[in-house]
Amino acid sequence: MRFIQEFGYSVKIGQEEAHQRWVTENHERIAGACPPGSRYIGTFAVVFSSEKQAGYYRALFELDSYAALDASAAAGKDASTEWAKVNREASAFFDLAFDAPWSSGLLKNVVDATIWDPGS
Repeated sequence: MRFIQEFGYSVKIGQEEAHQRWVTENHERIAGACPPGSRYIGTFAVVFSSEKQAGYYRALFELDSYAALDASAAAGKDASTEWAKVNREASAFFDLAFDAPWSSGLLKNVVDATIWDPGS
């Protein structure tokens, strides 16, 4: 099975360049910290989108199963893991204002998806 997990977020005003430096300096660290079943694809700046409230950045991860979601949650909860540490550092840049643009999504590969026509 194959999924893409997408986190859309905005960065605090005045922290854009520091955020870019942090992501650049920690790209390999993020990739290495991923729990079993997860792979860091990268963090992307939105160039254009029809989504007006989805955030200006997207962090993308490939997952091999629904169980990878649980592994990620467990690793994130344990403050001693590198996964938890890297996520806490990254979140320092997030604009967490109630009205700040953000998004979250889980995409399943169509080859693995259960799809049927209505009424079949």
